[in-house]
Amino acid sequence: MPVLLESNVPHICKTDFDNEAVEFLEKYYPEALERPLAVPIADVARHRMGLRIVEKRLSEDFSILGQMCFTSGLTEIYDKENDEYKEVKARYGTIIIDPDTISKRNEGCKNNTIAHECFHWHKHRDYYIATSVRMPKKSVKQHCSCEAKDESVIESWTDEDWLDWQARGVAPRILMPYAPFCEKVEELLEQYDSFQATRKRWLSLYGWVVNGAASFFKVSKQSAQIRLSETRFCLQG
Repeated sequence: MPVLLESNVPHICKTDFDNEAVEFLEKYYPEALERPLAVPIADVARHRMGLRIVEKRLSEDFSILGQMCFTSGLTEIYDKENDEYKEVKARYGTIIIDPDTISKRNEGCKNNTIAHECFHWHKHRDYYIATSVRMPKKSVKQHCSCEAKDESVIESWTDEDWLDWQARGVAPRILMPYAPFCEKVEELLEQYDSFQATRKRWLSLYGWVVNGAASFFKVSKQSAQIRLSETRFCLQG
């Protein structure tokens, strides 16, 4: 999909997503490009990017999983105990994660949300800081919503929609960079071939690979399925 924008939003196509992930990892966690491993994305955010991660409810209906605060100022959170939205102070470089992400989704969803917000900081920080002059007392932020953007109506997308689409596309590739992911799939295929026949009865080859990749890279099964579909391996569920 071509990305043709007149604003200052970075121009990134879907075909660029893997390269963007590699660029991110080369800067912040090159180890993940050398061999298959689970990217400790929370540690990367804190210790290699200098970001803070705090847990606060962002929406009443769990429609917002995370938020990147690009500037210091007031930001809105949902106070579950008092059933109301309120403004709190946020410091620049703060990632806010809904504390119920793991219980309502899974650990992989939380890792993907953190990777999503990290990419916003890495790639979109300049865009948002430039907009901060319009809201000097508010924390300039970007939400990570549960729902993906509807690509059938891209003509009506806002800058924020494009930025979210970019981060949503790159985040799982940060957690599962292409070459190491393919190397792990090959390993899982070899393990399956040598596994006991009794085990094969309860898990297909496709299920074996998806479950193994999701567990190893600490991502959701859905994310592992999508990543597998983007590789050279012709496996189907």
